[in-house]
Parts: sequence; C-alpha cells; structure tokens
Amino acid sequence: MENEYYVILHKLLNRLIDKSRKFCDSYCIPDGLMNILIVYNETHSIPDEVKYNSRLSYDFDYFAFVKSTKSLIAVRQMLREKDMCLNEDCFMQIRSIFENHVMSRYVREHINIDNETTKVVQDFLVNPLSVYYNYYMLAGQKILNEKGENVGKIKMPSALYMGDDKKYSSELYSFLCQYTHCSFSALTCYFEKGLFNLYKQNFTLTTLLLAIFCFEKIYEGVVTVRGEDFDTKAEEKSYYDLAYDTLEIEFQVLEYLITYYKNKTRDLEDFVIGRYIGEDDYDDMSNKMIRMFEVMKESLLDQDIGSLNKKKFENGKFYRTPYMV
Repeated sequence: MENEYYVILHKLLNRLIDKSRKFCDSYCIPDGLMNILIVYNETHSIPDEVKYNSRLSYDFDYFAFVKSTKSLIAVRQMLREKDMCLNEDCFMQIRSIFENHVMSRYVREHINIDNETTKVVQDFLVNPLSVYYNYYMLAGQKILNEKGENVGKIKMPSALYMGDDKKYSSELYSFLCQYTHCSFSALTCYFEKGLFNLYKQNFTLTTLLLAIFCFEKIYEGVVTVRGEDFDTKAEEKSYYDLAYDTLEIEFQVLEYLITYYKNKTRDLEDFVIGRYIGEDDYDDMSNKMIRMFEVMKESLLDQDIGSLNKKKFENGKFYRTPYMV
C-alpha cells in the first residue's frame, strides 16, 4: 500500500506544480507595488495611505506563493535523485513552504484590521526591505532605523499561528527544524549498520506527504479564494477541484501513516542509539509521529484559510461547491 500511495502522491505533486506554475505566470501581479509606482510617477512622493495600503496583502500573498512553488519544484528535484536519499534534505524546503503559509496567512488576516494595517505593512514588508537595502540594521532580533531607534523585531513563525494551524504547528515545525539545523536528534537518518553514511532511506512517504500538506495550505489561502479574478469559471473550477483532490488524498495517506506508526516495531538502530540518553524506557519516535499526523488530519477541515466549502465531508469525499457558504 505504501508504494501505491507513493505513486499517487507523486502524481499529485506534479499536478500541484503544473497548476501553480500556471497561476504564478498568469495571476501573481503586484498590485500594491504597481499602485505605489503610479503614484510616485505622478507626484514624486509616496503618502502614507499608499505606502501602508491593505492592497499590499496581495503582493505578500503572491510573493509567498511564488516562493513556495519554487521550493516545491526543488523538493521534486531532490526526490528524483537516484544515487542517494535526500528526503530529510527536503525538510528544509518544506519548512520554508510552511513558514510562507504561516506568515502570509497572518498578513492576510490582519492587514484589513483598521488599527493594524500600518503595523503589518511595517513589520512584514517595510522592515525586511529596509534591512536588505541597509537602510535599517539588525541588533540581535531587534530592527533599528538610521537613528538607532527600535522600529520592530524579526517575526518568528511560532508567534503567528492562526486558526487550526495552532493544532499541529508546534509539532510539525519542531520536526522540520530537527533536519534544518545541526541537531543530533537527526542522527538516525545518517546511521546504518554501525556507520555514518549518505545512502540510508528515510521518511519515503512522509516526505511527499509533508511537502503536499504544507503547500496545499498556502495554495488554499492564495489561490482558492473568493474574488480571485480567474479568466473563466471552468478555469476557476479546475483550481478548486485540485484543492479538493489534494485534501481527500491527504486524509487517506495520513490515516495510513497513523496506522503504520501504531504498528511499527522499534528498529534495532533506534534501540542502540537510544542508549545515548541512558534511559531504559523512553517515548518512542513513533508516538511523536502519530500525534503529529493526528492533529494535521484535524486541521484539513479548517474553514478559515480560503473559500473552499468543507462543511460536508462524508466517506472520504467533500461535497464540492465553488465557495464557502
């Protein structure tokens, strides 16, 4: 069954990439920046009501989506590597996709709140650009202006979780960070038959599932949103159908992985490496994976990301309508 799901997820990955590339090429237009340039060209100034306009939410969404699509393409390239397993290296790209979703959702849900618009634009657009162009500087996590005044701080994803993302984000982010940083917790991925090596196969199905899970979140938040100006209704339906297909397959694979880890016996290597911590009894890695997958599955029914109608889900299928009603 694992091989069957692996093939299904690979086909789904290709569909998501192909569809998202078309969306990027056709619809990811920076309306907020274009408006700023038009006003500047006419007046040679940028008033605050233009600089701190809620339309910049679209710019941030499209930026995050293009960035995520490129990362998903990178994941596919790494999965195609034949000489060695690069699954855990994919987690670095998957973490980036996850962060893009978390931050774009936060901006999207806060920028239209009257007393927060200016702060959101300053924190997520102006400050990062000012640091990049060396107009502002960093002092630890603080951001200082040219006078040395504190104008903000670096935004960490863990402080920005929204909606049902709160259910799974701590577990998922912690898991992905283990393989992004030089953490000894990732030892088992590089240890086999008494040696450190490059070729051990790790998380074969899980890697594909996590890539699709994280990308679907930002796809849902940016693409399947009422008001997105698709060329035709048929094209709009095709984007929504892909989101529904993805969610339905995710339910199946998550249920399979939960069952798999519930029945998985502890590997000899895990037992041996576990001696490092000097304990005779400890919580098995499988239990951690089960908890993470269970809360991830719950989050698939989050009604507040985009405009998908998820009210009716029976026998593994959604009752599909264009919008949340």
